[in-house]
Amino acid sequence: MTQGTGVDPILASVLQRRVDAIAKEMATLLMRSSRSPIFNEIGDLVTVLFDAKGRALAQAEFAAIIAFGAQPPLEYIIEYFGDDIAEGDVIMHNDVYTGGNQNADTGVYVPIFHDGRLVAWAAAKGHLADIGGMTAGGYDPAAREVWQEALRIPPVKIYEAGRLRKDVWDLIAANIRLGFVMEDVKSMYGACTVGKRRLLEVLDRYGDDVFDRHMEYILRGSERQVRAEIERWPDGVYRGESEMVSDGIDTTRRYRVACEIRIEGDEITFDFSDTDDQAPGFTNMPPASAAGAVRIAFLMLIAAGGVVVPTNQGLFAPVRTVFREGSLFNPRFPAATVFGNQMCDEIVECVMTALAEALPDRVTAGWTKFISAILHGEDPRTGDPFVTLTVFQRNGPGAMLGHDGWDAFGFTGTAGQMRSPDPEMFELTSPHFFEYHEYLPDSAGAGRWRGGLGTRSAWRCYGEHEVGVTNGEGVEEEGAVPARGLFGGHDAGLNRMSVELPDGSVRVWGSKDMVQLPPGALVRAQSWGGAGYGDPFQRPAELVVAEVRDGLLSPERAREDYGVVVDTEQWRVDEERTAALRGNAVKETVS
Repeated sequence: MTQGTGVDPILASVLQRRVDAIAKEMATLLMRSSRSPIFNEIGDLVTVLFDAKGRALAQAEFAAIIAFGAQPPLEYIIEYFGDDIAEGDVIMHNDVYTGGNQNADTGVYVPIFHDGRLVAWAAAKGHLADIGGMTAGGYDPAAREVWQEALRIPPVKIYEAGRLRKDVWDLIAANIRLGFVMEDVKSMYGACTVGKRRLLEVLDRYGDDVFDRHMEYILRGSERQVRAEIERWPDGVYRGESEMVSDGIDTTRRYRVACEIRIEGDEITFDFSDTDDQAPGFTNMPPASAAGAVRIAFLMLIAAGGVVVPTNQGLFAPVRTVFREGSLFNPRFPAATVFGNQMCDEIVECVMTALAEALPDRVTAGWTKFISAILHGEDPRTGDPFVTLTVFQRNGPGAMLGHDGWDAFGFTGTAGQMRSPDPEMFELTSPHFFEYHEYLPDSAGAGRWRGGLGTRSAWRCYGEHEVGVTNGEGVEEEGAVPARGLFGGHDAGLNRMSVELPDGSVRVWGSKDMVQLPPGALVRAQSWGGAGYGDPFQRPAELVVAEVRDGLLSPERAREDYGVVVDTEQWRVDEERTAALRGNAVKETVS
C-alpha cells in the first residue's frame, strides 16, 4: 500500500489494464456484430469506460477524432438528465450543438449502477452510414445548416429503466434511409452491455471504494506523467499556421487556420482565436472535434518522447484549448459542420509548424492532407441503397528526426488505427470493382528521413443513381499548398482525383465536390506522401538504392533529390558519380 492513500500500486496497475481490456473487448464485439462495413471493416468507432463523473478511464480508439469526441456529450448528458438516470437506461446522442463532434458520429451511453449507486458509464460511438438529412450519408457541399445534414439527436433515452421506448426508436428509424443502421445501434448497445457486465464483475470482486480509489490514483498518475513531460519543454509563446482551400461553395476561397501555443511550466494552451471566421457551407468544425484534433497532435508530441501514458482523462488535465465563437472551430448555430473532422489535418499542421523550432525532436514534417470520397446510390445486384467510404485512399505522414514517415498511413484524425476496408469486401458490399490499389512511387518527400509514401487507386462504378462526394484537402487543381518539409527536407506533392466517364471524357474531381457516377465510370485517385525531414543528401545511399530497386523511387528522383546515382544493372551505388553530385552540392552550400 502507498502510505496514507490506501492504494496498492500493483493493484492499480492490474485494474488499469483490466478496464483497458474491457474497452477493447467492447470494440471487438461492436466490430464483429455490426452490419455496416464502416464499423466492421473500417473500424470508424470508439468504445469507452467513464467514471460516474464522466471522466474517461479507458478507451479503445480506432478513430481517434471520435474517441476524443466521446466525452463532451457525456458531460452534457449528465447535466441534462441530472438525477433522472436509472438502471437500464440507454441514451443516444449525436448533436454537434450539445457536445457532439459530427452528426454522423453517434453515441450510445449506458449508466452502470452497483448496489444501487451510479458508479460508471459505458459508451460506444461510431460513424453511422446514414443519419438523415437531405443526402444519403450526410455529406453534401450544398448544405448550409445543420438540419440539412442530419437528424439532430440531443440526449434521448431509447431504453428507459430497461424498457425499449418504441416511439423514440421508431421516430429515429423513420428518419434513416438504411435499415441496417438501427441494427448497428443495437450492436453499440450490445457493446455497452458487455462493458457493463465486465465492469460489474470487477466491482463485485474488489468493491466500489477500492475501485474508485485506485482509478483516482491512475488518473492522477497519468496527469503527473504528462505534467512532468511538459515541464521539459521550453516555456514560451509559439505560433503556427495552416490553410484550408475551398469551402465546397467557392473552390478559390482560402481560410487561414492559426494557433498560438503557450507553454507555461507544466501546462500548455492551444489558442485558435486568430483562425478565420466560420464558412457559409459545411466546412466548419465543432469545438468537440477541434479539441479532439488538438489532443491527437499533443499525443504525437508526447509519444515522440517515448512517454507511455494510459489514455484517460488525466492525460489531458494540463491541456487547455481556446476556440473563438464564430470561427471555423466554433461556428454559431445553425451552421453546417459535417466536414469538420477532416480539418484535423489543419490543426495538426498548425501545431507542428508552431513547435518545430522549440521541439525539433518531437515534431513531424508536413502530412499531405487526406482526401477520400463518400459514395451512395443503389446496388443493382440487390436493389438496396448503399453508402460507403473510400478510406482505402492513404496519404503519407511527414518524417521526423530519426524516422521515415510510415507508408500509406492515412488521415491524422484516425492516428493510423482506422483500417482500410479489404478490397474484396469493398467490392462485395458495394457495386464497385478495383482496378488497382498500390503505393504511389516518388510520392515521399525527400529528406535525411523521407516522408511516408502515398497511394494510387482506381475503381470502376456500377451503382445506379450513384453520387460521390469528396471529403478532403490538398488537391493540385485547386492550387493547394503542399505539405512542408522541415530542416532541409523537401515538400510533399498534392492529391489528384478524376472521373473518366463512359463517353471517354474526364472530369477533375475537387476536394469538396459532388459528382454523378454513371455505371462504367472509372475513378482515379492519387494520394500523395508526406514531407521530408533533414537534408536529403545526408540519407544513406544504400537506402536510396534499395528503394529504387523496390520500385518506390525512380532513378531520376534518386539522382535529383538525393544526389545518388544508381547502377540499375548491379543494383549498387555509382560511387564516383554520386560523390561528384553530393560533393558539388556541399560546395555550393558552403559557398
